[in-house]
Amino acid sequence: MAAWMPNLFVNPADPISAEDVGYFDHRRKMEAIGAVAVGRLATRNSVKDLLLGIGKGGSGCEPLHLFPSAVLTVNRGPSPDFKTAHGIHQWWRPDLSLECTAHYYT
Repeated sequence: MAAWMPNLFVNPADPISAEDVGYFDHRRKMEAIGAVAVGRLATRNSVKDLLLGIGKGGSGCEPLHLFPSAVLTVNRGPSPDFKTAHGIHQWWRPDLSLECTAHYYT
């Protein structure tokens, strides 16, 4: 399972998938400034998880929404509303403006 990497197709105008864009951008910025250890802790746990104690030893709960590695394909094209930004039809357009980046957990 460690070698498996999901391919995530996201749109920053979609509030649901925008969290994935922010998550990987934050990790990249932390690595760039040399704060890898802090970045690992911060990206493994949201503020809510830290306050609720999720992810601490013995709780039996792990944050399930975070991927350590992924290929992130971001649709940078315009999205007039939530339905368009979240819908699958956006990926079928012939004039897509995409940004594709592989993020590896190290």
